[in-house]
Amino acid sequence: MADCVQSDPTSRAWWNCFFLYDGSKVKEEGDPTQAGICYFNPRQTPLDHQELLCGQIAGVVRCMEEISGSPPGLIRLRKLKLSVKVDGSYIWERAQEELDQAWDRYMEHLQQNTTDLHQIFNSLWALDKTKVDPLLLLKAALILQTCQRTLHVRAGCISYQGLVVSTQLPPDLTARVLLQEVDVASEGETGKGAVLQTQEPPLPPGVRITAVYLLDDEAAALRDFPVEWMVRSQGGPGNCKDGPISAGATGGSGGPTLVRMVLYVHHVRGLVLSLLAEEHFAHTKTSVEDVYHSTLASLNGLEVHLKETLPKDSLSTAKVTYGFAHYDAVQKVLATNFLPANSPPDRSFLRAASLIHANFHQLPTASEIMVRNTSTAVYACRSAVQETYFQQVASPLRNSGMPNPHDSAFGLASKAKQKLLKHGVNLL
Repeated sequence: MADCVQSDPTSRAWWNCFFLYDGSKVKEEGDPTQAGICYFNPRQTPLDHQELLCGQIAGVVRCMEEISGSPPGLIRLRKLKLSVKVDGSYIWERAQEELDQAWDRYMEHLQQNTTDLHQIFNSLWALDKTKVDPLLLLKAALILQTCQRTLHVRAGCISYQGLVVSTQLPPDLTARVLLQEVDVASEGETGKGAVLQTQEPPLPPGVRITAVYLLDDEAAALRDFPVEWMVRSQGGPGNCKDGPISAGATGGSGGPTLVRMVLYVHHVRGLVLSLLAEEHFAHTKTSVEDVYHSTLASLNGLEVHLKETLPKDSLSTAKVTYGFAHYDAVQKVLATNFLPANSPPDRSFLRAASLIHANFHQLPTASEIMVRNTSTAVYACRSAVQETYFQQVASPLRNSGMPNPHDSAFGLASKAKQKLLKHGVNLL
């Protein structure tokens, strides 16, 4: 796997590329380079250019690995820099077209949902519990517990419009499950199931089951403690940093051991139920039907209530006089009232949060930091397991650069403690 960018950004030919290359398919001198190219983005790149680049890089990597004993992490050519990651020789079970679709979904997710807050905190998008009836969150948790009683089902999560409502999975798995969700809502609503019938037995409308691979310790944790994962439903918006659950690798030379499981995904309009189950689940008709029929009415009801509770413009009215971001490092959940698509006023907060976040790493003993310029101020505090950032939206008193005891920035700490209590953030 490698990604590259030309080092001269002013050049008209400036471009980015990303490709996956399977060296096990190109071992002999007569083997075509094209056979090793699993995926290349952008896809409109001429094939001869793809082969030229991939062939050269694969040769350099192989040569460096033989000389030094380990593959290079960065390769710089005359006008090109490449970041390289080598992880055994993987066998991709999917056809080229399916692989293209999977990577397109992954890239689309990153491009649409990656924000400055995500780059700072690398967390999950979660539903804002201050705007949802607790009974709805309890209902979502009970749906997941009901599913666990079905043979072969281990654990799962429920999301609404990309936000985590409830999950039994640890943060990393929750993030990867969200990336695997396939948009089949339109087919489910119209009752058309033909495009979803990827296996026997035939699947119910709106349902898709795909093969996925988990690390051995991840699968073992789900099997040993299937009901002990803390059901998480708190927080506001956040994001995720992980890639899709691996779909094709069974372990390479010296690589991690992967366990084949299946992912059951059921779309009910904007609501999605995702379950991780043993491989036998996909071929056990009674188990699939039990999950579907035991949850269908509840999922429909939950979707209707969430739709009524969370109108499309609910987030836009969430921020009134202040902005905040609270990161829980244990659960990897970010609570915030900033929108994924930030506005210009938000960017000053994001820049300040990024600066303070970096300083916290450089100053391990610091517990409070405040950043101030002539127009705004951001207060931040942290403990061993969390970081909190707070900004008064109304412009504070302007400061000429000299210390001013009447500067409203000095009151941010007490305002943060007061305002954030209703969001479940206790800074006292």
